[in-house]
Amino acid sequence: MRKFLILVFLVAAVGAQPLLLNSATPEEIASLPLTKEQADDLYLFVKFQGPVTSIYDLGRIPGFDSATLEELKPLVSLELEKKKVFASRLQDSYRKVENWTAEEGANEGLIELWLDRLAEPINVNNATYDDLMALQNVSPVDAVAVLKRQQEGSIDYPRALRGAIGLSYWGYRNMVDFFTYGEEYPAQDFHFWYNTTFKTFPSNQSSEEGGRSNQWLKPVRSHPGDILQKLVVTPGQHFKAGISYNRQMGQQHYPLALDNLKYAFTFRDLGLGPVVLNQLILGNYSVTMGHGVVMESTDFFSPRRSGYGWSRRVVGVFPDLSRNHQTALQGVAAQASCGPVLAMGFFSRAPRDAIVNADSSFSTLITLYPRINPSNGVNNSIDVLDQVNETTFGANLRLHLKPGLMLGFSTYESLYDRELDPQIQKSVIATANEGLFLTSIGNTADTEIAAMYASRAESPIWDEARALRRVLGFDFTAVIKNLALQGEYGILDKNGVINDFSNDPTALFLSGYLQFNSLSFLVVYRDYDLEFDNPYQRSFSNYQRYKGTIFEDDFYLVSSDFAQLYNGAAQPQAERGIYVNTRYQFHRQFVFVADFDTWTRVADNARYYRTVARLQYRPAFNYRFHIRQKWQMRASYNQYDPSSFYSRETILRAQLRLSRYNNVTLTYTRSFVDFTSRRRLIYNPDTGRNPNWVGSAGSPSEGVGVTVTHNFNDRLKIIGQALVYNGFIWNFEDTDFRVFESTTDALRWWVTVFSRLGNNWAVRVKWTTESGVPITNYAYPPADGGANVRYPDTSTIARMENSDIRVQVDYAF
Repeated sequence: MRKFLILVFLVAAVGAQPLLLNSATPEEIASLPLTKEQADDLYLFVKFQGPVTSIYDLGRIPGFDSATLEELKPLVSLELEKKKVFASRLQDSYRKVENWTAEEGANEGLIELWLDRLAEPINVNNATYDDLMALQNVSPVDAVAVLKRQQEGSIDYPRALRGAIGLSYWGYRNMVDFFTYGEEYPAQDFHFWYNTTFKTFPSNQSSEEGGRSNQWLKPVRSHPGDILQKLVVTPGQHFKAGISYNRQMGQQHYPLALDNLKYAFTFRDLGLGPVVLNQLILGNYSVTMGHGVVMESTDFFSPRRSGYGWSRRVVGVFPDLSRNHQTALQGVAAQASCGPVLAMGFFSRAPRDAIVNADSSFSTLITLYPRINPSNGVNNSIDVLDQVNETTFGANLRLHLKPGLMLGFSTYESLYDRELDPQIQKSVIATANEGLFLTSIGNTADTEIAAMYASRAESPIWDEARALRRVLGFDFTAVIKNLALQGEYGILDKNGVINDFSNDPTALFLSGYLQFNSLSFLVVYRDYDLEFDNPYQRSFSNYQRYKGTIFEDDFYLVSSDFAQLYNGAAQPQAERGIYVNTRYQFHRQFVFVADFDTWTRVADNARYYRTVARLQYRPAFNYRFHIRQKWQMRASYNQYDPSSFYSRETILRAQLRLSRYNNVTLTYTRSFVDFTSRRRLIYNPDTGRNPNWVGSAGSPSEGVGVTVTHNFNDRLKIIGQALVYNGFIWNFEDTDFRVFESTTDALRWWVTVFSRLGNNWAVRVKWTTESGVPITNYAYPPADGGANVRYPDTSTIARMENSDIRVQVDYAF
């Protein structure tokens, strides 16, 4: 009888479409040749553990044997409805996002772009060099290999892409999910994406493990949190619109303050005869040229941004709905191509935060977080917000001579409606501390402040212009088999004479990358003049501008918030040095990665060294053991130099990967920093005056933690970590990079719950709590010279328990 029913169903289904199983209703599933119990189990399985990608996944349902699966094969289709493809791709990408944010060099702006690419994939046969180079861990050698494969014929499936000559397996793994193949093109249906993120801890301006602790803000209950809301609407292939609202932490604005709004209307891929208008953007946008020497508009600093691996740089103009504010561009931008020629241009006018002098000129631009007017310590605020109007325009022209050989020219000019006159001692440094500028032994890089750019000029383009800044440069890329050579040379036009650059400060970036299937070498050389003061520069460096200057010491400044001149700086420091990176998988079970960097800080000729070695051992597929060892030091001029240090850091991780992407990870961290002995910090408690020759020995840190990830099903997951530590620690927590410090033993734990509420909704909630052992201070009174024993005075300070929360909600269809 069962065989007869199957035969009847097959005859009735002749000429009909197979049932779309992933979107089928209970009634439609009940029409299949299944018992009622099997139909109910199948519906529940698809609803709570779908979408089903393989017919053999159904074998996990009780009562579904191989014979049942064979009977269902011709009757069902596992394809998704077009209107659900966008939502499914976006929500399924969260596992990738977690991996990206757990890597050094990843940043918020790039992750947003990668999410867009996952949600709206392009056909690999139409991918350009820029499309390929926008993906993490894809090298120029890999990109050129794909371009040459396109010339050989259509790439109809992923395995055909893998066959591209010169494409590494690592590059293939990191690009395969971002494309469609053959004649398949992304659906052109209407869809949109809404995202809101609320958090009560600050965004890191830098992903540097040696950065500033972000525990300096008040606890969750003491101030309004940071909220970012974005809405992106795509009615078809050629148009896209978006709007976002971002209230930074600590801002006391009403819910819809206009200066927190950003918008972008994008027309794309429009054919105008032989010319293709790739992007036409009205509203807010970002610009990246070359290798970051001339221009990259982002508020965030990324150390060692080579453009390779995870430190990806995306070239072109793109809609900007991110948290960028100080370098956010607003106006019009366009990017077009005609054969081998690619061109882009932009025009922007936007207000900038700046420190204004008493004579109405301004000393410098400043990136504030939170973005509120600073206090001068006597209940008065200093007007800093939107004090300067900036008009910026520029262009980039690139010529693709052949796959793997490109030449580019970039330039931009910024006009300001105030004269640019850095009066640092009058407007930034407190009056009582003016004498410490350029004279303090602890701030030997103050010459970088003294080299700030100044301008007094007019422009026929804008009648209100009182100062200008013009930067131009050249860049190139050459791929020769498995070798990629890249470089950029930038010039800051200080004298205003376009045809005379003899006395203008310059910046040079060069890199060479050699790739084999299991081995790669990267060498980077940078040389930035001290006077190359370009606020849009984001090229390779270890430290951000003004490190080692008086700007780090907020107690010397007119307002402690002026320390954001360093803490919020995204511009690289003037450095001259060589960086070497290698990745070698010398055995199937072992992967070795090493970095070595030696450089000179131009401001004071200080010598720095940094070496990081990482080894991964995989005895079996589900076991991972990682060791990361770092050595870093600043060389001393002599034994009395107070600023030298030697840092060692060891991180051990053991990970057990279980089924359904569950895993358990144990982490141990230990570090120690040796400082130059400072005898003035230690005195003999018996006499109260004789110096102790030991001095300050160093600063140790130690931590041990456990992280657990459990997937209840494909729609519900929980991640948690408990960490006991003492000292200075940096850590990747779910999708956040955090830096924190404790002088006593502290317990820090966090838990994240992620849930997909149907095919369109996704919610992610992270709660973090930290508490520490009370701090006990000892103060030794001076000896009285008699027989009385003087005991130390003690005071105990209780550690406040701090908590913060992060909530993210996505809706897409």
